[in-house]
Amino acid sequence: TDIEYHSVAEIQKRGEIHFATEATFAPYAFKDEAGNIVGLEPSMMQAIADEMGVKCVIDDMAFDSVLPSVQSGLDDMALAALSPTPDRKEAFTFSESYLAHGQLSLVRAEDADKFKDASAMVAGVTMGAQKGSYQQTVAEHYYPDCTGRYMETIPNVIMDLKAGRVDVIAVDQVLGEYTNKNLGGEMKECSYDLGDDYYVIGFAKDNTELRDKVNDAIGKLYENGEAAKISENWFGKDIVVFEPLED
Repeated sequence: TDIEYHSVAEIQKRGEIHFATEATFAPYAFKDEAGNIVGLEPSMMQAIADEMGVKCVIDDMAFDSVLPSVQSGLDDMALAALSPTPDRKEAFTFSESYLAHGQLSLVRAEDADKFKDASAMVAGVTMGAQKGSYQQTVAEHYYPDCTGRYMETIPNVIMDLKAGRVDVIAVDQVLGEYTNKNLGGEMKECSYDLGDDYYVIGFAKDNTELRDKVNDAIGKLYENGEAAKISENWFGKDIVVFEPLED
């Protein structure tokens, strides 16, 4: 990646900043009925662009293309519910955390009794998650005996569960609650241990200047109350937690 091309000065000179995301991840980033990309993260992107005085350009792609798009220099940064896994930290630079939350296991409502606790997670059970996601890693780590089935998008993961192609799915907590509410409670939450997680923004490995500028911009959003407004708008409650990135 040409770091200079993705420097703050160059971004301001060309007058636009490019974000890589995957817009099937409501309420983080998704398309409204008119086809506009909306959600918590696009609202953050717009606020970051405003702070830098440039136009916000959002590039929508498959989730497992988001970080490679930054690595190859097509986008300035990746804002797509990214967890800072050890492998990713070796290859990219990350912002401070903009959101901390938990993971969720969901089953079909009629299977709730069968999956009362983690003892049900045995060989023969199929577990779904988004391909290339932190949830896939978590599912494989916690439940290695289960068969994994990983789909490109969250709507396809949900569809798999509803259609009976998988028994359990691992999803982000907020997304799981949001989706289930919109489906009228067709799915049931299970309290299996999937650990906690937090999300960060991804930059090319040595692009610490742009990272620092974005950290400052996000810091201002929290100080002036804008982050709480964005969060409440998309989540209905203020769950955004801004905290230093832990190694």
